[in-house]
Amino acid sequence: MGAVSFRQGYGLVTSPRAPVFSVVIATWDWSAALNLALQSVLGQTFADFEVLVVGDACSDDSAQVVAAFGDARLHWHNLGVRCGNQWGPNNYGLSVARGEYVAYLGHDDLWWPTHLANAHAVFERSRVDMVAAVALMYGPPQSGMRCVTGFFPNDAYSPRSCFFPPSSMLHRRELADRVGGWRSLEQARIAVDVDFLQRCHEAGAHIASTGEVTTFKFNASWRRNIYRTRNVDEQAAFLDRMGREGESFRTAELTELARAAAHDRLLKIEIPRAENSSAMASAQAWRQFRGSHRAKSAWQPTRVEGRRRYLPQEEFSGFEWHAIEQHPVHGAYRWSGPSTQSSLVIPERIDGLMQMTLLIVAAIHPDALASARLLVNGSAVANEFLPGLHGACLWRAQLDPAISTGDDELLVTIELDHTWRPHDLEINGDRRWLGIAVGWVEFAALQDSRSTNVQSAMS
Repeated sequence: MGAVSFRQGYGLVTSPRAPVFSVVIATWDWSAALNLALQSVLGQTFADFEVLVVGDACSDDSAQVVAAFGDARLHWHNLGVRCGNQWGPNNYGLSVARGEYVAYLGHDDLWWPTHLANAHAVFERSRVDMVAAVALMYGPPQSGMRCVTGFFPNDAYSPRSCFFPPSSMLHRRELADRVGGWRSLEQARIAVDVDFLQRCHEAGAHIASTGEVTTFKFNASWRRNIYRTRNVDEQAAFLDRMGREGESFRTAELTELARAAAHDRLLKIEIPRAENSSAMASAQAWRQFRGSHRAKSAWQPTRVEGRRRYLPQEEFSGFEWHAIEQHPVHGAYRWSGPSTQSSLVIPERIDGLMQMTLLIVAAIHPDALASARLLVNGSAVANEFLPGLHGACLWRAQLDPAISTGDDELLVTIELDHTWRPHDLEINGDRRWLGIAVGWVEFAALQDSRSTNVQSAMS
């Protein structure tokens, strides 16, 4: 196992009898989410467990949140050095776990009350090494995207097509010893959860599914700046509904899953065939997108008549943007969607009055432009559309230093009421959910802007 540094902890009491399950929760400075995750654990119908909450060098009030439950089954530990990933906290949890079985729960995910009971029944009935619960994974609410994992073809685990996240993973404790625990990203060269699952499979582990939805995952890497906002509205609403609606809640969520499948909003996750040389870059992009890591942008502008023009770049953007396409006249652009909220992080600083112009290459529906709202650093800005050439238009706004956050970057956000599929509009057979197609973004100090006519701006 990878080495981790133990700094502080409490609550670990060696009882005469070990619990059946050791639940490992890796966490980092998001106590509001942790509180909700713990509530879902303490609501389990199978109560013979210990919970090992392992902080990745936390500096917030997570320890106090754990202690406030007053439950002897909860144990807090905090690593002295941050690993930046769940592999370190998971390995520490494994090192102190006493249960026959180990379960993992992301600090921003939730369990249905029968999660442990269902898994225990499979372990006892089938004598398997690892169990996968069925998990519903949610894109941000503005996207409508869903994913379901934990069903195996012909009830047989396939390493290529049967990914499932750690929050739905349970295994015999000795299996982790057999494979050497979790590896760091540098060691794994692929996502650490994929690496752990693959090594368990290669070690001969028998893996079975419960066949029942008991995990609800809110993937942080699909939510822009979630580690800056630390918003838990989704999880809080789900936990409240679970308590009020009971089984009707799961029925409703399965209905929404079916709706997502019918409307091309169901994501399929497959495991890569081999080590991915770009895994480090991908992990860096995910951390930056969700706001748990900040790095200087490599996005550089070109100069056009004294203005700074940023051309579209291919970058991880959750469900906010589609891949770059080429227009025969206007060049590179990206469609917004499937989310109705799409953002760009642009390395610009507002030191004085500035003019920002976006090239809108196309809109998939007239209502897209009619309903479009433009925000900078979370604040709505006055804007106007100007007619352009070859079917394009310019979206222009004046930026005041008052909206500056003091950072050397701007968060430019486009909000729409809807996205649409060209297929439904009888435009063509494209079944992607689209909004508006954005080309370059341009900035100019107002006192230096020598021309505001459309012909110059379209150069």
